[in-house]
Amino acid sequence: MRPGREATALEQVFGADHLARLPEERLPATVTDPGARAFLTGIGLPTAPGAVIRADEGLAAGQPSPLGGAMLLVGRYGTARFVLDGSSGAVHALLPGQDPTAGTRPAHRDPGSLVRCLLAFGGRELWLLSDLMDPDTADWCREHLPGFAELCPVRDEEDDLLPDEEDDDFLARLPDADEVLAELTARLRQIEPQITDQPVWQAILRDFRHGY
Repeated sequence: MRPGREATALEQVFGADHLARLPEERLPATVTDPGARAFLTGIGLPTAPGAVIRADEGLAAGQPSPLGGAMLLVGRYGTARFVLDGSSGAVHALLPGQDPTAGTRPAHRDPGSLVRCLLAFGGRELWLLSDLMDPDTADWCREHLPGFAELCPVRDEEDDLLPDEEDDDFLARLPDADEVLAELTARLRQIEPQITDQPVWQAILRDFRHGY
């Protein structure tokens, strides 16, 4: 997927207004890799509630946080950080307390890999976390992620039960969670063959199977 296609794919899911990007003139001088520059100015990361990996607040505010050398904090998953090496374009996925300059192996060879992994999470995948979502996030997913609304209908305001929750036909339509996770893992490995060796991605997949 080329940068233009990556940007278009993100815009189709999240909307251009919900992508954190930098104006060219605000690029830090340490960002010298062409792919990293294109990512920060023309692709970005989402700020929408249904994004598995969201733009860090600094990037969203137009001032990505420097972490030493050419390292910039660009995204977050919970307390985990996604850090862009502006000199190479590689992206590190770091647990709290990990130093991005300490020689850790990147999780993503370039920003495009990170974007493709983010886009691997669609309606079926987000359904795995639907029981843990706040109402606003669930509503966003129903509106923007194909398939999510069918798997997670709006709750009945009177009894707070899903329509047809006790109905065998409804339950039969639900996918097998292990199969959804296995398919997701396979897609992620096609993008980055060693991704499941990364502690942050291990935690993400574990959360999607067993909850936070």
